[in-house]
Amino acid sequence: MQQTSDLYKSIFAGEHTAEIKVNIAGVDYGEDVIVSMSTTGSLFADGQMSIGGTVAKQIDLTLWNVSATIPKMAKIIPYYRITNGTQTSEWIQKGVYYIDTRTADSGLLSIHGYDDMLKSELVWVPDQSLEFPMSMSQAVNVIAELMGVTVDERTQVGNYTIDYPANEYTLRDVLRYIAVASVGNWIFTDHGELFVVKPGRLPAEALLLVDEDGDAISFGGDFILVG
Repeated sequence: MQQTSDLYKSIFAGEHTAEIKVNIAGVDYGEDVIVSMSTTGSLFADGQMSIGGTVAKQIDLTLWNVSATIPKMAKIIPYYRITNGTQTSEWIQKGVYYIDTRTADSGLLSIHGYDDMLKSELVWVPDQSLEFPMSMSQAVNVIAELMGVTVDERTQVGNYTIDYPANEYTLRDVLRYIAVASVGNWIFTDHGELFVVKPGRLPAEALLLVDEDGDAISFGGDFILVG
């Protein structure tokens, strides 16, 4: 779960601006090379939150004059911080993504990436050591291990069981079923952990960062979420 420092809270309470950077394959790129950065993927459709979803977030990033070679499928981690001109907060992580496509044109490098949710498109063929029916909490742990991710400690799923996943069900199919039974939706948090979000109990990941006038702050069309 995201925590912010007393310094962050103090700066946020007054007049301030936000700064962004992105780390790609272990290398930081600041606003001197970031032309635009935006993310998509929301819990809300037409202003309403449904249940049973597995939200895959995406990132679009354009950089200028990058000389370093960026590996295929490189990890992308965006950050922001706030400043009042004399004090600056810590950097706040805002997700984990992986490069899917890239195009280079006249010094501009445009990147499109996805978060870990796409790893759930794998058809689940359970190991023979597993027994069914299986509790939903156990199924989530097995699925997370197959995806190579961690489950957020705040996650609470339905107290039900699931049968053997026949008919070439994917990991994502099973997660959707568990989400419905848990009255929520799956997302990946700002730190890249699998988490089920329930209506009425929205985490910090679902809250917009706003200025002192209550207006949402955005960069390149991307609204920043409070950590």
